[in-house]
Amino acid sequence: MASACNTDSTEVKKAHFDGRSGSDGETQKQTAAQQDRAGPVSMEKQGQDLKEDQFKEEHLRQIEAMFREADTDCGGSLDMDEFREAFKKIMVDVEDEDLDIIFMKVDTNCDGTVDWDEFLNYMLLEFRERDTLQKQSLTLYFPKPLKIVPVNSCKPIVRLQFYPFQSHTLQTEGLGELEKSASKSHVQSGRYLSINQDGVLNYWSERFKLTRTVKLDLIKKSRQVLIMDMVCLSNLSLLALASTGRVVEFYDISASKCDRVFSLTGLESYAVVMDYWSDGIKGVFSFGDADGCVSVFISVDVVQNGLFNIEAFKSGHIPVPALLKNTSKLYLCFKVALHSDWCQQVRFLPELKAVATCCSSDQTAMVLTTILHSHKAEVHNTAFQVRKGILCFDYSPEFNILVTGGFDRILRIWDPYITNKTKSEIKGHSAAIIYVTINSRDSRIISISKDKNVLVWDLQDCVCLQHIPSMNIVLGQLPISSIYYNKDTNTLVLATFMIGVLQGVVDDVKQLKTSHKDPLCAALYNSNFKQVVSGCHNGVVCVWDILTGEKVMQFRTSPKPVEITAMAFDGPKRRLFTGSKDGTLRMWNFNNGALLLTLPLLDDNEITSIQYINQRIYVSGWSKKVMWYLDTLVEDKMEYRVWNQYHAEDINSMHVHSNKMLATASYNGDIIIWNVGSGQAFCRFNANESSHPLIPIRADSSCLNESPQPQSKLYTPKPSSISTGELEKPRQAVQKVVFLNTRERSPDTAILLTCAADGCVHAWSVHQQGGLLGKFRAVFNKEAAIGSMSTDSKDLVLFTGDSRGYITLWEIEGYCCCMSRDQDTPVEKESCVHLPSLIPKYCQLEGPRKITLEHHSEDINGRRVVLTPPRVLSSWRGHLKTIVSVEYVERFRLLVTASTDCTVRLWTLAGSYIGTFGQTLWLVGAPEVYSSNLPADLRRAGSYQTLKVLNKGTQPHWNCGRRILDRLIELRNKRLLTTIFGKNAGFKLQGLVPIDPRIAKYTPDQINATWSNWEEKGKQKSAILGSAYKQKVRHHLPTCHPNLQDCLSTREQLRVYKSMMCSSLLPVGNPTMPELLKQQQKNQEMFDNQDKPKCDCKTSPCPQHHIDPNPNRGP
Repeated sequence: MASACNTDSTEVKKAHFDGRSGSDGETQKQTAAQQDRAGPVSMEKQGQDLKEDQFKEEHLRQIEAMFREADTDCGGSLDMDEFREAFKKIMVDVEDEDLDIIFMKVDTNCDGTVDWDEFLNYMLLEFRERDTLQKQSLTLYFPKPLKIVPVNSCKPIVRLQFYPFQSHTLQTEGLGELEKSASKSHVQSGRYLSINQDGVLNYWSERFKLTRTVKLDLIKKSRQVLIMDMVCLSNLSLLALASTGRVVEFYDISASKCDRVFSLTGLESYAVVMDYWSDGIKGVFSFGDADGCVSVFISVDVVQNGLFNIEAFKSGHIPVPALLKNTSKLYLCFKVALHSDWCQQVRFLPELKAVATCCSSDQTAMVLTTILHSHKAEVHNTAFQVRKGILCFDYSPEFNILVTGGFDRILRIWDPYITNKTKSEIKGHSAAIIYVTINSRDSRIISISKDKNVLVWDLQDCVCLQHIPSMNIVLGQLPISSIYYNKDTNTLVLATFMIGVLQGVVDDVKQLKTSHKDPLCAALYNSNFKQVVSGCHNGVVCVWDILTGEKVMQFRTSPKPVEITAMAFDGPKRRLFTGSKDGTLRMWNFNNGALLLTLPLLDDNEITSIQYINQRIYVSGWSKKVMWYLDTLVEDKMEYRVWNQYHAEDINSMHVHSNKMLATASYNGDIIIWNVGSGQAFCRFNANESSHPLIPIRADSSCLNESPQPQSKLYTPKPSSISTGELEKPRQAVQKVVFLNTRERSPDTAILLTCAADGCVHAWSVHQQGGLLGKFRAVFNKEAAIGSMSTDSKDLVLFTGDSRGYITLWEIEGYCCCMSRDQDTPVEKESCVHLPSLIPKYCQLEGPRKITLEHHSEDINGRRVVLTPPRVLSSWRGHLKTIVSVEYVERFRLLVTASTDCTVRLWTLAGSYIGTFGQTLWLVGAPEVYSSNLPADLRRAGSYQTLKVLNKGTQPHWNCGRRILDRLIELRNKRLLTTIFGKNAGFKLQGLVPIDPRIAKYTPDQINATWSNWEEKGKQKSAILGSAYKQKVRHHLPTCHPNLQDCLSTREQLRVYKSMMCSSLLPVGNPTMPELLKQQQKNQEMFDNQDKPKCDCKTSPCPQHHIDPNPNRGP
């Protein structure tokens, strides 16, 4: 239906547009509006601002010449120093760090040099991928096709307006500026009104269902009177109609009947356009006539005094000449001749305190008339001159600009204080522009031409974002007669003799955007380029700027959607390796989306982990084997090797320690430690078998010697029953392994952390005399499991993310480290900032999830294992689904998390929410511009601990809730004691329980009277059942009450007696059978006896009564 416009086909004559006004206050307002619309922009990003974007054609020519001049060693390429010197001659204000980033992006093979062909190829690929990304990320402003609403009339619709419900209008009256701005942020609910030329008024719901039709009684001075315009006075519940009868009639639309209230008469020419504005107190009504004159009527208090002085005209017909002679201070009226042709549009602009009108004449195309403050003030007019005049306009108070359109098919952007020069001119329409509107919230301009073409423009760049051609506007052959745009719901309504509705995208829907369309596989942080690289199950890789949250690149890893299952950077972090579910391993330049190499396919099983060690790419997965490729860009000379198989199940995770040891973990709980140099497995751990080191066992050795046994086709073996061990395998599976690279190998120091599917984290000493040293549960729910685990560079804090979306920070400094050393021996700490000390105290756990750090240990297979968990620094829920990746950014002290809920989010170390990639923009280092609104999913499902961390320790609503809950429990206990004590409970409770402040104002007599009234209600009989109603028998407690004073003092429970006084049970007798049933029973017995066959068993044996003496005899 709708497609994005090609910017090359739309001629844009664009001046420098910054949207600033003349005053400082307006500048601040407009700057704030731009920040709200487009989000904050990083200062560092503004300084850097992707230096590649600053390259122009002349720069490329200079760079090509510089490549030849700067190549001092005549090697045909530039090293990093020569690259810096060459670019500083062209781009003076560029930093060395920015040039180093560009050099590393181009030098993907990491040979330390860049030639001209390599640089040009990178630039072309990057700009191509950016253009593709921009087109993919561009969402249509009106994505749905035009909805046709039929109307039971053949006459064209003159005007269509939105009439909000009265409740919302009244609520805004008497509010301050802050309250009014807050109320405007909410969507107004109401209905639409449409009227045709014959005066048939239709009421429509917000979904355009016809609810009511009224034929208005018009004042007819001639045979035929046509409606020219309509305007709703919502806060007065009035409807104003202008007709060719030279009268403006006002109807009351608050009741079911639309009765005429009064009318303006004595017009020299009939009104063609009208406008009404009110802030709840002041009201301004204006209209323009066919002679080019504009009449303005102002009421100081429109609700209290009305729009006009009706009391002076009791007949209901108010002559306009008499109103213009008004001298009352409550009303201001004036009429001014502005145009030589009839008015096309009139509108009061409260921000400019002026009435704007336009017409098709050249000299007075648009005029701004300042409203009068008194009867003696003079009228000031400001005229805008445009060839062929202006047919429509709109004003944006946020940007302080006017946008106009006319017969010359050009959209013009004006500063209202500069009339002789436009700020921008936009060309794109092929017919006269009849309607234009501005949506400042989205920075969009919507324009409609006479040939029924709808165009959506970007206000900042002045480019066409969407073009809806006339063939998709199926509204008949008549021209568009009325247009209304609802900015709150982003709904564009077009009308001829029928109605067409274009429903746009609303902000609430935009905020629900996720980082990816499919669940995430991983999210990696690249410290060289300050970027976050994420991959999803649909095979899409996105590159995000961590400083601003902006997406800078997106590419697909395969022509068909294939799930990405593993990701990793190379050693210099300039290239990206991706592993797919089909076993394919690819090498990418993620800065421009170029595929550098597809590695040979050795196995078609899923890849679960990738590690880059010593110029080799190590791969493992469902093949149960570890294989490596030599890092080279030449595919023909690719060297690779497959290690011996020691895993009997799928490999889930892999990690490296100091480029010497490699740990792999599998589904059955086996953890194999490998020597990277030799490729030999020298150690095995399995917490389900032993806490000591085990000898690795080759899994494929027994399978090589076995030969398949032939099976008979006639015999099908029965399926074997599943053993208990097979059922326990999912709980034994090791999900993640992490080496602590800052620790050295020793029998009493754990350098390897593993997490199992049951939520437990094990600490292992990778030594011949080592083994399991510690164990603790890292989740707070029995059904949860650890999905991701990582540490900082100094191994001070462990970051975990579980299957329920919780992020937990554990202090592991000293955990299972040098356990043979005396615990009181102080550990030497570095003078740098201690990472755990940066986490505030309000992040600590409270309530049932709080962990007491008591020293516990147990002997497992003769080895002492510490069960005391490390101290929890903080914990909060960051996602609603499994967290698949947790990355700590050392430089900015941030956390990057990715989840299967399709989002990648950024957090501070203290748990403050910065934003979700793909939803909003932010500025790292400026907390005042972080997202103040928490994610909608966390607001709904966040616990007390989560909301406390996200709100930086403030929890007033939780404290209030706790106080209310305690008060309700106290009142419930009082009612229970009142039931026990009886009528005198009001006196006896005063010494036991403190009186509630809310009932302290009542006297004991009033409390006893209330109790008596409640007791009397139990004795009333039913008015419906009458005497058949039996009141419930209440059994009283024994006369000897328990000693409640002692019970409350010793905090014991109330005594429960085994035998209670109750009425005796009545005997239950058998009911007598009626005579009729007895007779039917006798008749049935007689009928059954007659059907039985008679036989003479004495003379001949009956086969029915014959008994065989030998039942076991054969035939």
